[in-house]
Amino acid sequence: MNQDIFAGQWKQMRGTLKSWWGKLADDDFERIGGQKDKLIGWVQEKYGQTREQAQQEVEGRMKEYSDTMGDRSGNGTTAATEAGVGMVAKAQELGATATSKASEAATAVGEQIGSLAGVIRDHAPHDGAIATAATTVAGGLESASTYLKAKDYENLATDLTALVRSYPVQALLVGVGLGYLLARGAKG
Repeated sequence: MNQDIFAGQWKQMRGTLKSWWGKLADDDFERIGGQKDKLIGWVQEKYGQTREQAQQEVEGRMKEYSDTMGDRSGNGTTAATEAGVGMVAKAQELGATATSKASEAATAVGEQIGSLAGVIRDHAPHDGAIATAATTVAGGLESASTYLKAKDYENLATDLTALVRSYPVQALLVGVGLGYLLARGAKG
C-alpha cells in the first residue's frame, strides 16, 4: 500500500489498526495522522521493536489490509463490498421466496380449515347443546379460514406480534403447550 493510499484510508483503517496494535491510544492515532513513517515509529516505541522489525510488521499488516479490502482493483469498489452486496441480494431473494411460500401455506391452511368447518356443520346434530357448540366451533373455523385466505404472511406476522404483545402470558402458555405436544408427537 503506497503512502497516498495509506493517508487517504487512514480514518477507515483506524478500527483495524486498533485491533492490531492495542497499545496505541486514540491520541497516538491523531498524532500519527495517516503518516506511515510515524506509525512505524510508534509501533517501534510501544512494542520495543527495532526500526526494521516495526517497518516489516507495518508493511505486512498494510498488505494484509490491502488484500482484505481489495483496493488493488483500482475502481474504488472493494472485493469485500462486492461480496457484501451479493450476500444482501441473495438474502433478500431468499426472504422474498420464504415470504411467498409462507403466504401460500397460510392460504392452503385457510382452505383446509374452511373445509373442516363445512364437515362439522354437515355432521353436527340439528338441536341441543352439542349442535350449539358445533355451530360455534364451525363459525370460528370459518372466520379463521377467511382471515388466513385474505392475509399475506407479513400481515399475519404483524397481527401475531400485536397479539403476543397484548397477551404475553397467554401466548407463553400456548407456546409451551404446543412445544409439549410437538415433543410428544416426535417421540411416538
